[in-house]
Amino acid sequence: MAARIPSRFRALPWPALLLLSLLATACASTHAPGTARTGPRGFWRANRLDRQGDRQGRWRSYFDEANTQLQTRGHYRHGQPVGRWRYYSATGLLERRECYLGRDGRSLLTYYHPNGRVARRGQARVADEPDGAHFYWFGEWQQFTEAGALDSVKTYNKGQLVVRRAAK
Repeated sequence: MAARIPSRFRALPWPALLLLSLLATACASTHAPGTARTGPRGFWRANRLDRQGDRQGRWRSYFDEANTQLQTRGHYRHGQPVGRWRYYSATGLLERRECYLGRDGRSLLTYYHPNGRVARRGQARVADEPDGAHFYWFGEWQQFTEAGALDSVKTYNKGQLVVRRAAK
């Protein structure tokens, strides 16, 4: 005996039925949890790779195998981190935020105290140098107490402390 098609689906034109079936199969996944995915299936999912094998789109990493304890959250474009990233401790507290400013390797960083208040804020850069890539702080960095008051302002040049001024 043939299965009966509910009347609400009999009225749909065949392109709509095709679209519904494609959507249903796109939501299904045969990948192990936490592994990267390729191809057009589930383009809204995290941790995908593009055709060249570079990280692409929303990306999340976890401390545990069950993917319950978030470690990092951000986006990649053609293998390069872009936009806002968040980094968490093993206890689930926000440790730092990083906002990538462009292709020149500059980013704005904000580190947090365990109580959630800002600890320090400033800029950093990743530079390709002959002896390898280097990450360093530059410009003015504001240091804050755990109560949230400005403690000092430090100025860096290629990662080296140049000037330290106490808060007024």
